[in-house]
Amino acid sequence: MAALRGTRVVIVGGGPAGAAVALSLARAGLSPVVLEAQDGPRMKVGECLPPSANLLLGRLGLADRVSRAGLPSHGNRFVWGSPEPAERDFIFGAGGAGWQLDRRRFEEELAEAAAEAGAVWRYGCRLFACSREKGGWRLDVTTGRGVETWRADFVVDASGRAARLARLLGARRIRYDRLVGVAAYFHSCMGEDSFTLVEAVPSGWWYSARLPGGKLVAAYMTDSDLVDHAAAREGGRWRALLEAAEHTGRRVAEGARGEPTAPRVIAAHTSRLSALAGDGWLAVGDAAVAHDPLASYGISAALGAGFYAAAAVADHLAGGRDALRAYADLVDRAFAQYLIMRHDRYLAERRWPDAPFWHRRHAPDFRGAAAGAVT
Repeated sequence: MAALRGTRVVIVGGGPAGAAVALSLARAGLSPVVLEAQDGPRMKVGECLPPSANLLLGRLGLADRVSRAGLPSHGNRFVWGSPEPAERDFIFGAGGAGWQLDRRRFEEELAEAAAEAGAVWRYGCRLFACSREKGGWRLDVTTGRGVETWRADFVVDASGRAARLARLLGARRIRYDRLVGVAAYFHSCMGEDSFTLVEAVPSGWWYSARLPGGKLVAAYMTDSDLVDHAAAREGGRWRALLEAAEHTGRRVAEGARGEPTAPRVIAAHTSRLSALAGDGWLAVGDAAVAHDPLASYGISAALGAGFYAAAAVADHLAGGRDALRAYADLVDRAFAQYLIMRHDRYLAERRWPDAPFWHRRHAPDFRGAAAGAVT
């Protein structure tokens, strides 16, 4: 990877995508700074890494770290297109086992790896202004000590679906659906079952998995206008929805103990930026394109995009005139293929064609931007 030593790159956001950019740039000899708005890593829904991520983890030097933050996952179980469960066992694939992650611990490991490589990592720094200066950028952030100003030769937006930096620069967010998740955690007593479970129901679908630290997560996925957010956050209403899902409800009844954490609503819609890169900046991970959790793309796509984004940044700073355009084209092509795959996966479930959730996903324009709303 070509690089200019000493060049400062500021990365707004410290999730998997931002960490992968920082780690790769630091190893290339640049001076990346990560400005993360939160005060530290937090528990997040979205814990699955498929076996295909193992090659990338090795390339990033993270194979040992993921084993400290995750449990091996040996397959997927799904109730989709049929009332009978089916399984896909990872033992027959070339990638080995996948991973069920403790997201807090995994993101701690990513931050430590980036810092050990030479990145500056700052928590509690929330961007509120970004402007061009001669030869670079000025970024103003709020911290617990007041306002700080950072200067950079190049800036990277890794701030998730909020795309805080890119939207300050005039980019717009295009949303393709209204998917949300309502998730809660239980204490697990389910033994060694390492399979994820995905179950379609008339109003959406459920995801559940055993996690490190004796936890079991269950998440109900539906459209934001099809669920009463206030009611869904109430444990009793959420439990009623869970018990109506035959296989997920049984799994929780048999494999969990005690009461769940308070359910929380999380964004899960497919979306992208109107522009993925520009003069002296690019977006990466969910800030650039955000995927439906059904695809299991989230974390692995963020890590992969971070690796390639770092190469594009280094190439651009070393004089590569087409580096940013090539990066944007790569993300565009991958996103187009994802939209087709997402459409096909939802088409495989035909049991409730008239239910609003499924009717929307069987519509011809579900694959393309015609279904999108610009924000």
